[in-house]
Amino acid sequence: MKRLFVALIIVFLACCKPTEKTTSVAHLENTYWKLSEMNGMPVITPADAKEVHMVLASSDGEKKLRGFAGCNGLGGSYTVDGDKIKFMTISTKMFCESRMDVENFLTNVLQQADHYAIKGETLELYEGNTFLAKFDSVYLH
Repeated sequence: MKRLFVALIIVFLACCKPTEKTTSVAHLENTYWKLSEMNGMPVITPADAKEVHMVLASSDGEKKLRGFAGCNGLGGSYTVDGDKIKFMTISTKMFCESRMDVENFLTNVLQQADHYAIKGETLELYEGNTFLAKFDSVYLH
């Protein structure tokens, strides 16, 4: 009986072994990307403002960019080949005083970017070896 009890305890303890930690990796497309860093500085969204973000979506062979640039809606298209990315026909609507600096920065980054890297839940855009901006993935419930 003691042997059976000891064997059961050993089996129980073996089953309690912690599982390996898994790292999730966001996908480039169909992910809500919130701008989190520009010019090496964190992006802080004021409490009364909408956060700067983009979503890259592929549907029926078309690759569309949509989002919010800080003042206006953001739209355009893009192409991807491996880690190479090119944004085209990026548009916003009109001038507005508040947060126009963020909007101008984002549209310039998208026009300059030539490749990207996804590191876990973060999207980084680059031009050559130059880091341009960082976005964090946000999962909507």
